[in-house]
Amino acid sequence: MTILSAFTVYPKKTFFGLDKSKGHCFTLRKATTESYIQFFNLQSGQLQKKISLVTDNGEYPATLRLVIQDKSKPNKVGISRTWKNRRVLSMGWKGNQETIAMMREDLHLALGLVEKGLKNNRQCVNFEHLGGNRFFVSFSSVYI
Repeated sequence: MTILSAFTVYPKKTFFGLDKSKGHCFTLRKATTESYIQFFNLQSGQLQKKISLVTDNGEYPATLRLVIQDKSKPNKVGISRTWKNRRVLSMGWKGNQETIAMMREDLHLALGLVEKGLKNNRQCVNFEHLGGNRFFVSFSSVYI
């Protein structure tokens, strides 16, 4: 059984859906991208996979999504793009109310900071791959 590398996220606006698009998502670190793309077999015809976030209180639905940024559909005509073609992985739970509620409840300190426009450097989320499409999620607080 293959186990992917664990990672930690310090939630920001998009994580909590406080951004313009109400995202409820985050972008995985570049170092993990290729191994996750290969493991979940993400490609042009299959850009997303359903995953489960496991906590001590149960399992919550989420999605792992491959974003292919290739300049093929620019938003504005006549503006040159400086980015190169790249692939980015996003984990999100937009529309999954039970996952949104769980994240907000377990990350109340981080949510409070972000809602006030402050940087969250106090609370993080740890994601550990359990195998298959399941990730164990734990929460840590740092008091300075």
